[in-house]
Amino acid sequence: MKRLGQFWMLMIGILLTFSGCGKDVVSQSKEGEDALLTQTAAESAMQEGPFRMTFLDTGKSDCIVMEIGDYVVVNDTADADDGAAICAYLEERQVERITYLILSHFDKDHIGSAAVLLSEFEVDCVLMPDYEEDSEAYLMLLQALERTGTEERRLLEDYSFTLEDAAFYVNAPEEDAYENDNNYSLITTVTYKDTRFLLMGDAMKKRTGEFMDSDAGQERYDLIKMPHHGDYNKKLAELFAIARPDYVVLTADEARQRVEEKTIELLEQSGCGVFYTDAGNITVLSDGSTVTLLQ
Repeated sequence: MKRLGQFWMLMIGILLTFSGCGKDVVSQSKEGEDALLTQTAAESAMQEGPFRMTFLDTGKSDCIVMEIGDYVVVNDTADADDGAAICAYLEERQVERITYLILSHFDKDHIGSAAVLLSEFEVDCVLMPDYEEDSEAYLMLLQALERTGTEERRLLEDYSFTLEDAAFYVNAPEEDAYENDNNYSLITTVTYKDTRFLLMGDAMKKRTGEFMDSDAGQERYDLIKMPHHGDYNKKLAELFAIARPDYVVLTADEARQRVEEKTIELLEQSGCGVFYTDAGNITVLSDGSTVTLLQ
């Protein structure tokens, strides 16, 4: 996949010189090769890029909104107290319908506002793993599904779908029961033309290994959403050796308590650009060949 390189650095530097708008730089990028975008350039990129993915700043929780033309896919719904912020963002983006709501697993920081979204928006289908959870958030999810009559699919095997030029692959857990609930995580890959994105949920060592045994686990990815807010597992080094990501995103609060030293070492060794949601929403744009991150 091609990244924006020195040519764009030069061109944007010229724009900054003549426009006097250096203070409007809104993105941080990987050193040396990635472009810094002015607000004007960023807005142009958003208009031109038909694929948009946003990691919402919801603290130590996950909520990822993907827009492909008129289609919207939401991956996880953060905590219960994040519902208003998620709805406000979707309304700002003029979203009325969610084609797929993917719930990676049933921890409260991933399904906390699922019932709110089901109540406030039309949702065509909910994808989720096939296990039960004893929690208030899970009970509210079940009640909302029943109340709204929304289609639900509990995945016992991998599931794929395509929306315009974006192909989604949802890797399902292989075992009926796991000692750690995080290993029930659905792992989602998104391929938009020549760009690829990997969303790991909270997959731990066992689930990461299962995913790597699939064809999708042997692909290169432009971006990886790191599992479990920065927890390290020994399979991650193997995954990075194959995936060779240009960027990683970590969903974390300001304390970044789950970001282990071994994770930081892995990211430094990989040379990828690292973005944390505690610094604000992260928007990923793709035109099918290049990937741009804005924060």
